[in-house]
Amino acid sequence: MMSFEEFAENVVKEIRAKVGGAFQIKEHNVIKNNNVKRAGIAVMKNEEDIGPCVYLDAFYREYESDGMKFDEIVDEVYRLILKHEDDDALEFDISGFKRWETVRENVHAKLINAEQNEELLEKIPHRIFMDLAVVYYVVARDHAQEDIGTILIHNGHMEMWGQEEENLYREAMINMRTDGEADLTDIRTIVERITGISFTKEGDGASRDTGMYILTNRRNRFGAAQILDTKTLRMIADKVGDGFIVLPSSVHETIVLTPNDEEEYRRLADMVREVNDTQVDIEERLSYHVYAYSKDEEALQIVA
Repeated sequence: MMSFEEFAENVVKEIRAKVGGAFQIKEHNVIKNNNVKRAGIAVMKNEEDIGPCVYLDAFYREYESDGMKFDEIVDEVYRLILKHEDDDALEFDISGFKRWETVRENVHAKLINAEQNEELLEKIPHRIFMDLAVVYYVVARDHAQEDIGTILIHNGHMEMWGQEEENLYREAMINMRTDGEADLTDIRTIVERITGISFTKEGDGASRDTGMYILTNRRNRFGAAQILDTKTLRMIADKVGDGFIVLPSSVHETIVLTPNDEEEYRRLADMVREVNDTQVDIEERLSYHVYAYSKDEEALQIVA
């Protein structure tokens, strides 16, 4: 049986033979969030240096378990590549991406775990925020200005643009507010929205507020970064009270709780760990810590 390296090399060789000169086919190895390493095939039109990627990890697991024969895998990868022939990702304007004045309005911030991403952080601009790292991405848009994906900003991009990390942070914060207010929604409202079931009887005067909220952005994409915005934190404190708790649900959202007794912090940290380990995909895990907000300091701090 082939090793993964031999498998990937042979798949690339076979795919190159199948596509002829229609596409450029290159091996593409990336470090994803939380040190998840993935290998794949980058598909690019001639004279372009960006395009979609077909990852091979899952295919290799099929090969190992005899779920798919090697030739079947090559055929399926080839089918996916043909599917991408008219993909919007291949219509991304790379010339615009090379110009800072064009790309700056599409720069956004996201939060990742600092300790789990030490290797990745060596390659990308970032700043430390508690046990997290603020990193940056560009929203890629097609010629119709529709979102087609995101591109993580690397040190090489900074050199190309002639920019420093401080400029990325400033633009990301401006764009965060330009996109609109943070989305802070009571958990009961979210459950009712999903299930279509109302938990409040008609005429019931009791408050619908559960004291538990989901904080994200309007796109529900890397919405945990909303905790970087001091304006958002002040808004939450005004609504739920000083000392509110933030639980890192995922890179896309956080859970906000009304102030708790300090004796509860450890129990909450244990809950975060259990949920992370059993319910959250490894690439979306943010942190195992619990944070609390101080209105006097206008900042979050780790409390457990």
